Amino acid sequence: MWIAHLSDLHLTATGQPLYGRVDTQAAFAQALERLATLKRRPELVLLTGDLADDGELATYLFLRRELDALGLPFCLLPGNHDDGAALAAAFAQDSCVWQDGVACLDLPAGRLLLLDTHVPGEEWGRLEKAQLERLEALLQGPALLAMHHPPFAVGIPGMDEIACRGEVAALGRLLAARRGVEGLLCGHVHRHVATLFHGIFAQVAPATAHQIALDAEPLAYTLEPGGFLLHDWEPGRPLLSHYLPLQAAPVYAYEE
Repeated sequence: MWIAHLSDLHLTATGQPLYGRVDTQAAFAQALERLATLKRRPELVLLTGDLADDGELATYLFLRRELDALGLPFCLLPGNHDDGAALAAAFAQDSCVWQDGVACLDLPAGRLLLLDTHVPGEEWGRLEKAQLERLEALLQGPALLAMHHPPFAVGIPGMDEIACRGEVAALGRLLAARRGVEGLLCGHVHRHVATLFHGIFAQVAPATAHQIALDAEPLAYTLEPGGFLLHDWEPGRPLLSHYLPLQAAPVYAYEE
């Protein structure tokens, strides 16, 4: 199955550009248009946090309307910019049921397990012991994990300072001991990053909006093009992932 993986939309209720430069609503509209024009439609849209920049209910209601209009199943989790109560109010009819900071979605290819790492009022994230206990009980057969804050360093000091804390080492031990986990999908970093986390293929999706500058100190943003990932998940083989920029380019047939 194909899963479209979007992250870090940073939408606002007013639609005003962030920092006077970043039109997050226009970027999100581009992402939806790219999704709608794919010849093979994804079976699911996964959004890994920082959906709103302002945490306003009106922003989440706008997001809900846009996702409903897209006509594809979706699931989402909060990031450090999100307000959990407002997000839950806007998506009260969502099929994901959360328990101990974990949600489970049974899909044709296996289980997609969502971990809520956001800590109200903080930029860094946290994993709790109760989440890992719940996760361990749900890890049966093929699975993908999704969380906003990566549990690994990405090589950008400003972002590594606000990565995931708490039971990160215990998560690594759990994943190393369990077969069948075929990918770990994250957000937060505003760049596409790929690595191994205790033997599990781990990826950070780029932001649809602004990207984080790779080598700037202190932390800074850049207007490099936004994008999203398209994961091709078939149990029993490694996860295949494609990076798609928001703006599609013409396709030309090879001439004889």
